[in-house]
Amino acid sequence: MKKLIITFTIASAIFLTNCNNSEKESSLKDMKMTELNLADKGIPVTVKAPEGAKVKEGMFSGEFGGIRMYDYEIVKNSFALEVSMDDAEELRTAKEITEDAAEAAQTEEGFAGFVKKEPDGFIYKIKTDDYEEYKFYHVLIKNNRAIEFNEGLKLFTGFNLNDIKILYDIAKNAE
Repeated sequence: MKKLIITFTIASAIFLTNCNNSEKESSLKDMKMTELNLADKGIPVTVKAPEGAKVKEGMFSGEFGGIRMYDYEIVKNSFALEVSMDDAEELRTAKEITEDAAEAAQTEEGFAGFVKKEPDGFIYKIKTDDYEEYKFYHVLIKNNRAIEFNEGLKLFTGFNLNDIKILYDIAKNAE
């Protein structure tokens, strides 16, 4: 029985060490970035993305109430950035859009506060009994359209603060 416990303990330690190493290897700051233009997808913006990233159509792409919605997720390993825009002229300012998005974020289950707030975006924390993660929102007004950015879906885990800051910075520097 003692051998079984020792073997299990060693195997668990090796597994956890390997998991931690793979997380470090897939860190966003270590990824080689390149310019990615989404104009051919209907969104007039260029963003930084990892080399070889895939652009996948998001679940909100399509026509709703006569307005065309463009929604794409840029993904590679632990990198996931969602970029969306509807094809209707935007009459609100970036600040007004951001205030509305901030109100919506505050209703999210586990909302624990804003880490950073700016007129065109914010980073916020979600904390529950089971997990802690960070999310962000950023809006860019271009050609009278609101181009919105947020973290994409990351399966089985959320984003840590460092990775969210990188994604937020990418969104802020989109052109």
